Amino acid sequence: MLTTQPDDNPLLGSREVHVVAPGVYTIGLQGNSLAVETDQGLLVIDSGPAPAVVPETLDRLREHTDKPVRWIVYSHGHLGYNYGVRGFLEAAAERGEPRPTVIAHENVVRRYRRYLETAGLQNHINTRQFRRPAKAFPAVPPLTFPDETYGESLTLGSTGRTVRLLWAPSETDDVTAVWLPRERILYGSAAVINGIPNIGTPMRTMRDTVRWADTLDRLAALEPATVIPEFGPVIRQGGAEQLTATAAALRWLRGAVVDRLNEGKCADDIVHELDYPAELFDVPWMREAYGHREYIVRDIVRSETGWWDGNPTTLHPSRPAVAAAARAAAITDKQAVLDHAARLRDAGQVQEALHVIDLLALAPGESPELTAARELKNELCGLRAKEATSYVSRSFYRVTD
Repeated sequence: MLTTQPDDNPLLGSREVHVVAPGVYTIGLQGNSLAVETDQGLLVIDSGPAPAVVPETLDRLREHTDKPVRWIVYSHGHLGYNYGVRGFLEAAAERGEPRPTVIAHENVVRRYRRYLETAGLQNHINTRQFRRPAKAFPAVPPLTFPDETYGESLTLGSTGRTVRLLWAPSETDDVTAVWLPRERILYGSAAVINGIPNIGTPMRTMRDTVRWADTLDRLAALEPATVIPEFGPVIRQGGAEQLTATAAALRWLRGAVVDRLNEGKCADDIVHELDYPAELFDVPWMREAYGHREYIVRDIVRSETGWWDGNPTTLHPSRPAVAAAARAAAITDKQAVLDHAARLRDAGQVQEALHVIDLLALAPGESPELTAARELKNELCGLRAKEATSYVSRSFYRVTD
């Protein structure tokens, strides 16, 4: 079960409790997380990465309110956001309080079943994306299925403050945004992340760019006075405008990519050809701390095309090791390849050097030239990691198989 992560992981919460408005708190279990006071008790959104982190957070929250936790809401179904739910259930039992009701969008149930089926795959992806050893992840994820689900919306609270849960498909198809109508406070959940939308992460399933834009426009139409993103500072002014601007950037990307697909261009050409409008992309809320604009481009391409890159060689390829061995065997002067890759590195052309060194680095065998190639590739990947703005990109560059 996840308890700690690399220091530069932007998913970590602060573990601090901050007052957003009377009775509304960010609690920092994963990202911001949220706790809201109602007449019926506390509503908690996202329970954190492990039960062990819950007691300290609850102690801090109890400095502001002693209300029992009445509901625990899953903001979405990604693993790690709700592993801490059992800590809340145990805390309620210790205080002699009724068991909190766990609520999620109905699509979380399907996602959790898929995660149980593909647990090994999910762990493999997470070891690479979060730079954690395999033993850090449970063989079977400790999922707590929701007690109650909803479809489009659900209102909690029968007297006093009411809270509306809104289906907000975006990063996943099971996202729940939280709307406090009286205060006009919006918790954007995974739909609002104070960075470029996390679409097209290299090892994840596809995400619908236009659907995410539609969700942002729908949330902006609420005219929130305050927007709490999943990550980053609370937005006190201009929150609705930020949502609509992000939606506009996503729609621009969709149009620009489809235009080039209609011209017969492939993903590798498109990512290097696009000229991103500064007014849409060179703004603080579109920073590439986790996601990346090129990821989105590739996801849009995937949504409209198949897996083939158009090169006849890759239509029915050999096993990777067999193909790599054949390429390496064709090179009689392997030292020349090593020298050329090193020259490219020294000239600052690190990505070009990676393309060259793969002529040798991927081949099986322990000859001095192949070993040197793999060592140089590791060095080049380290250099690329320093250049990368996205945490995800840095993670994949730093992974050694």
